[in-house]
Amino acid sequence: MNEKMKSCSRRDFFRTAAFSTVALGTSSLLADENLTAAAPLAREARKRLALNLAVLLPLKIPFLEQLQLVAQAGFRNVEIWFRFLDEYLQEGGTLAELKAFLNDLDLRVVGAIGFAPWGVNDPDVRRRALDTMKVDMERMAALGAETFAAAPSGIHNRTDVELPALAERYRSVLEAGEQFGVFPQLEIWGVGTTLSKLSDALWVVSEAAHPRATLLLDVYHLFRGGNDFVSLMQTNPRLMSNFHWNDYPGDIPREALKDGDRVFPGDGVAPLGEIRRTLEQNGFRGTYSLEIFNQGYCQKYEPGELMRISFEKMAKSIFSEYNPEPAGGFAP
Repeated sequence: MNEKMKSCSRRDFFRTAAFSTVALGTSSLLADENLTAAAPLAREARKRLALNLAVLLPLKIPFLEQLQLVAQAGFRNVEIWFRFLDEYLQEGGTLAELKAFLNDLDLRVVGAIGFAPWGVNDPDVRRRALDTMKVDMERMAALGAETFAAAPSGIHNRTDVELPALAERYRSVLEAGEQFGVFPQLEIWGVGTTLSKLSDALWVVSEAAHPRATLLLDVYHLFRGGNDFVSLMQTNPRLMSNFHWNDYPGDIPREALKDGDRVFPGDGVAPLGEIRRTLEQNGFRGTYSLEIFNQGYCQKYEPGELMRISFEKMAKSIFSEYNPEPAGGFAP
């Protein structure tokens, strides 16, 4: 283990960070040591919450420090960004060291964000993108992850990409993943024309005709794309391992919303209770991952405080209206 990793050991970090009820908040859901008979349920509940490192993106914090902050706040799952992983490896880190570091933090990688243009019409660009994704697949497998985002990079704002061709290209991505056991999830972006509609994305995953074809959905992107949340009834949440969780304000017209307008769950007007109920009643047992790009939060809060609030907002949003069942699901 290199010196950078040694300086960030979980034991030392949590000793100095005073990982306690005060650090995490007063809710019994947030601190294992203060739980009563419901402790197993609360620990199981933690496994349903994740944080996407987009929350910390504007702060330009080193990768390992980001992971420490996420774990310190109480999260047990994280979505990384490939740009951070690339920087870490270029600076001399190794995947084996990173996996050990994550294990020390009791943190699991449940996804990653990258922007390889796998769906574009240009075959040369598409070939290079697939090569990039194969590298990412190998890295994710080494970290114990099984998926990452297949974002509509390079195609979301175009009108000349046919859905049948896109389904073939997505299938090619999934077939490449068979070698590594890592299968990217088709992501929709609400801004643009291609893959902004849930109906189009559902058609693509169906037409791809691959058993691991599935979606990566996002509260903000669904709304921004003009989708009705009732359409989530037509998806198969059992196949989804992750769902991007956030909220949006009610004082900005839908067509004018931008990525940076996303707010903490519960601070906007999204029907989060309805969305969560639909997902859970239809078999979703994956993670709810907070993904926001709010520059204002990064200016207002110190990184540790931002992570603490993120965890508390997620815990309240996901569990406030439900009683966890023994299996970790939700009561109807």
